[in-house]
Amino acid sequence: MRAALISDLHLEGGPNDPVQQAFVDWLDALDVDALYLLGDLFHGWWGYRDVVPARLVATCAALERARQRGLAIHVVPGNHDFALGPFFTETLGATIHPPGPHQFDGRTFFLAHGDEADDSLGYRVTRRVLRGPAFASLMRLLGPSLGWRLLHQMAGTSRATPSDPDRLRAQQQAWSQPHLAAGADYVVLGHIHAPGRSADGRVIHLGGWEDDRTWCLVDQGEPRLIRPS
Repeated sequence: MRAALISDLHLEGGPNDPVQQAFVDWLDALDVDALYLLGDLFHGWWGYRDVVPARLVATCAALERARQRGLAIHVVPGNHDFALGPFFTETLGATIHPPGPHQFDGRTFFLAHGDEADDSLGYRVTRRVLRGPAFASLMRLLGPSLGWRLLHQMAGTSRATPSDPDRLRAQQQAWSQPHLAAGADYVVLGHIHAPGRSADGRVIHLGGWEDDRTWCLVDQGEPRLIRPS
């Protein structure tokens, strides 16, 4: 089995956005059995029924083409796109996963977006509020136009790297240890926009798309972090 793992594209631009076009081109050429999106594919997304933002139609269409080619689509939501909704679950038939283990040819990969490792009080409170019922009710009340505008304003500039990636990398590697001790062969994470691997190679940081274009190919249970030449 061959699987592609990617995260942190933070797509938000229109049809002429080179970042979005680069992802569409990559996805159209992708030759794997399964695609795993480990969060923050979009800089802001809320899954309203029968509506996708016009500025993201190119990406949505490319995902549909991938599904039609037979790729199985799996999503572990991130902190910018945790409310995926019907386009993913019904139109794409994607499987939405919480952070957890996945089997690839006999190897266990623990997959997560990676923001779970951030134990700062401010982030924990914000995460709880945004994923709570009150905020969901507000988004339903606002509807697609105002709701997506609110998400865009809250998310800020998409090209900004999360603050202090070295601190977050260390937190992620410490957070990964119990999962490795429990039997995972590898832990694969996004969120920090800084690609690389731990000293022992078992914790894989995917990196961000605009600056790095990195992704992870898992082929017969072996992961390889791919960067453009």
